[in-house]
Amino acid sequence: RSGNGIPEITLKTPGKLKQFSVFVRRDILAKLSDAQYMVITLLEAPILALFLAFIIRYFDESVSNPSYTLLQNTNLPVYIFMSVIVAIFMGLTVSAEEIIKDRKILKREAFLNLSWNSYLLSKIGVQFLISAIQAASFVLIGNSIFGIRGMWFEYWLVLFSCWATSNMMGLLISDSFKTVVTIYILIPFLVIPQIILSGIIVKYDKLNPNISSPVSIPVYGEVIAARWGYEALAVDQFMNNRFEAQFYDYDKVISIAKFRKDIWYNEMKSIISRLESNIERDRIGNPDRNDMMLISNEIEEETEFTTSIPFDIGILNPDAITQESLAAAREYIEKVRRHYIDVSRNAVDARDQKIMAFERTDREAFIIMKKQHTNESLEEFVRNDNEKDKIKRYRNRLYQNYDQIFSDPPHPLVKAHFYAPRKQVFGVYAGTLAVNTGVIWLMTIALYILLYFRVLHRILESSEKFRRVMKDRRERREKSNGA
Repeated sequence: RSGNGIPEITLKTPGKLKQFSVFVRRDILAKLSDAQYMVITLLEAPILALFLAFIIRYFDESVSNPSYTLLQNTNLPVYIFMSVIVAIFMGLTVSAEEIIKDRKILKREAFLNLSWNSYLLSKIGVQFLISAIQAASFVLIGNSIFGIRGMWFEYWLVLFSCWATSNMMGLLISDSFKTVVTIYILIPFLVIPQIILSGIIVKYDKLNPNISSPVSIPVYGEVIAARWGYEALAVDQFMNNRFEAQFYDYDKVISIAKFRKDIWYNEMKSIISRLESNIERDRIGNPDRNDMMLISNEIEEETEFTTSIPFDIGILNPDAITQESLAAAREYIEKVRRHYIDVSRNAVDARDQKIMAFERTDREAFIIMKKQHTNESLEEFVRNDNEKDKIKRYRNRLYQNYDQIFSDPPHPLVKAHFYAPRKQVFGVYAGTLAVNTGVIWLMTIALYILLYFRVLHRILESSEKFRRVMKDRRERREKSNGA
């Protein structure tokens, strides 16, 4: 009791765990009480999966015995890409109103000094649960209709990760803007870049050269969740389906050997011949020095792969181009070519022996397995088979411009070309599916940090205050001028 006899009431704020459970219970009960919300939320994903998979379940009716097989459905890349976009769009729309609709409640409860972190975690927990269910129903219906066998968990993991990232984007804009209308106007500005910069609608090397590179993914492409999600599924679907998983290692060796013994060798031979001709004509200039630098760079890299063929890189001096150094370079690439011819022959023989072993066991089952698990259109995408320029020259280096799915990236920290089969994390190789999923979750964590500290909210508030100050100054100045 106080000195005047009136009882004092002390409000004790519950612990953070207790607050979290209360927030979760309140959020779940509010959603369960809204029957319309529950029906739309639970049925939207499977209905979209049914619609998408059924519409693009293509097979050729002109053949004598038309039947559907995954092998010949040209729409698999489209299905994978649209699945990722659906995940991002649904994740955004489901979470876009979550915080803004609680704004009045949060104001009333402000004096209780409740934990902002507990509130956010409750929202995220409920949203992630909904997203996990939506992703599971989408994969179950969509993959079943489309004929994608196995790989259920892989598809669910990647799509759920994209759902979760978009949930965080939705919560972030829900906390930062003042009206629901503004939020829903903003959603297309978040989704459309995911479509355009994903690497499938427009290839990264076909974007404006002023803001892109012909041999690597631009910086803005690295922050697009759709790119990481699509690439993870496309690479994993091609590499790790039941059929290709048994032959991928052979195909990789054959592809690398073919590039080195044919395309790389011919390009290097052409450059060396041009330099030899210019020496004879005494026309050595800066372009020739660049050619010699390219030869030196390429041979230096190749010596790291073919250690059995030694070469003294010191004789290749761009400032002193001689017939002797070019002859040594020519002799080296000839040895490299013969080396890769042997490598290719051995890999082809080993692959053929494995195929024959399958066919001897059950040829029909082997053919059915290929039809049910591989896809010709996806193979064209990840191998870039339709590209006319198989090799690119850029900054005194030669870059392979096809079969990227068989090329390991040299960068030690995640960065890699599109459709890389695996990536380095601090110098250790890991599968693209695992690395890309990890990157998506790092994006999710980064968005949570922005949400927790209300960075976007504070920026918008500061800009609004700045506009008000400038407006007041302008009005005062107009009044003083009028006086």
